[in-house]
Amino acid sequence: MFLSLLNAKEKDNFLKLAVAAMKADGVIEDSEMQTVTAYANEMQIPVCNIDDPVDVDIIINEFASNSSTQVKRIVLAELVALVFADGAYSDEEKAFVQKLTSAFEFNVDMIDHVVDLEKSYIAAYVTLVD
Repeated sequence: MFLSLLNAKEKDNFLKLAVAAMKADGVIEDSEMQTVTAYANEMQIPVCNIDDPVDVDIIINEFASNSSTQVKRIVLAELVALVFADGAYSDEEKAFVQKLTSAFEFNVDMIDHVVDLEKSYIAAYVTLVD
């Protein structure tokens, strides 16, 4: 929803992080792939090759060093939404989100807040479509 605010380099890096987040638990669900595809469409860029190796630490550090707080919040929120796309929040996905949050120098309350927002969004969505 807010990914259009990212610059071209941030968009490319975000999509690479999204693929890494999707692969964090070792299982790529259709719902996660659909979310990554929707992100690419929103940003008007092609989906990157999901088999290409990605150095997550370098990309996270690039965001941490070069992006605004607003962009970091967008990245965090969208990646949390992605890891919830399959209805699960595995330990590996939690570790991925924690790494991101730590590098962005957000406090642990930020994770809880974003996770709570995502759960509320999912509950509202389910109420609307059921």
